[in-house]
Formats: sequence, structure tokens, C-alpha cells
Amino acid sequence: MKIDIISDVACPWCFIGKKNLETAMAQRPDMNFEIQWFPYQLHPEAPPEGYDYQGSIARKYGAARIEAMFKHITEVAKASGIDFHLDKITKGANTLNAHRLLDLAWQQGGAEGPQNNLAEALFKAYLCDGKFIGDIEVLAQVAGGVGMDETKVRKYLESDQDAGKVREQIQYARQNGVSGVPAFSFDGMFAVSGGQQADVFLNVIDRIAEKAATEGASCTPDSCP
Repeated sequence: MKIDIISDVACPWCFIGKKNLETAMAQRPDMNFEIQWFPYQLHPEAPPEGYDYQGSIARKYGAARIEAMFKHITEVAKASGIDFHLDKITKGANTLNAHRLLDLAWQQGGAEGPQNNLAEALFKAYLCDGKFIGDIEVLAQVAGGVGMDETKVRKYLESDQDAGKVREQIQYARQNGVSGVPAFSFDGMFAVSGGQQADVFLNVIDRIAEKAATEGASCTPDSCP
């Protein structure tokens, strides 16, 4: 089953959704899954050098509301096996280079390559460790941690290779109605939005598997004797 995930590595609900999806997948060990990550930017206007994360969201939502939001997200994440430390984030990042890196990881082996592990490592670096993932050196180190060549990653990110391609993918998602992330597509259908619980994902997986089995057992004038 092919699962496409449109996501931004700066999005805590995307990490929660990833973990819950994987919990659902683990309950169907006889099924083959192929996951591919696609880009989205929640803050495309962010400067390359980053911005004051805590101050920016406090001005947008108010300090009291931010404290409540952080507490709620952290509690939900903990139930999914994630230890968020959003208070460690000092610099918000423009995530374009992180998405370019994810695209490079897909080029290096598709679903069998390092892309899915890289997505996890990027989420953890930013949302759990408070690292500035707008920095090329940080991105190279994270990539090295999942087996990618750090020297080649630096050279790639210092160029503008595939930047246009990634921007086009983001625009394509917006043009097709994606206004928030995460967004999940299962075999090109049954789109699911948000960091849903594992049972929601499991229900969708089972419905698609059942649909595929039903279609496989049907006859058409050209397919039956």
C-alpha cells in the first residue's frame, strides 16, 4: 500500500501523525507499505536566518494560550511515544532546505532509502531537541545520522538544486486543496488530515485493503472466461 504524506517538519502534529500511522501499520504485519514524504511550508515567508520562534507565536496567540497549547500538544505527543520540548525552540526555521533534503533522500532509494528515517530525525531535532533546522550544518549532521553522506549533503544544500521542484510540489498541494498538514493519501484515495489516532489510520488501511480484495474478485467482460 502506497502512503503519501504531505507534511512540514516544523509541524508537531505531523510527527504525532507519523507515530500513530506506524502504530497502525505494525498491527498489519502481513501488509507491505511504501511511504513517501512530500513538502509543505507553514511559514514560507520565514527568512533563511530564522526568526524569534517564542516571541512570534506569543504575539500571534498570546502567552497564556501558548502555554496551554504547548501543554496539550506535549501530552498528546507523549501518548504517541514522543517527548516534545517545544520550549527549547528559540529560532523558527524556513524549512525549504529540509524539504530539499527529504527529496534527496527519496532520490537515494525511494521507499527503501533513508527518507522515512530522515523525516523522523528532522522532527526530533527540531521539536524535541530545539535544533535550528534552517542551518545547513545541522541538516547535514541530521542526514549523517541516518546514513547519508554529510559532505555530499552540504554540497547539495549549498546549491539551489531541486529548490524549484520542491516549491512546485508545495504549490501543487495548495492548488489541490491542502491548507494544513499533515495530510495522508492511501493508494491515491481516502485522504486523511491531521495527527489522527492509530485506530483511525487502521480503519482506513483495512477499508482500502478490503476494497482492493473486492475489486480483485470481480469480473468484467474482458477479464473472466
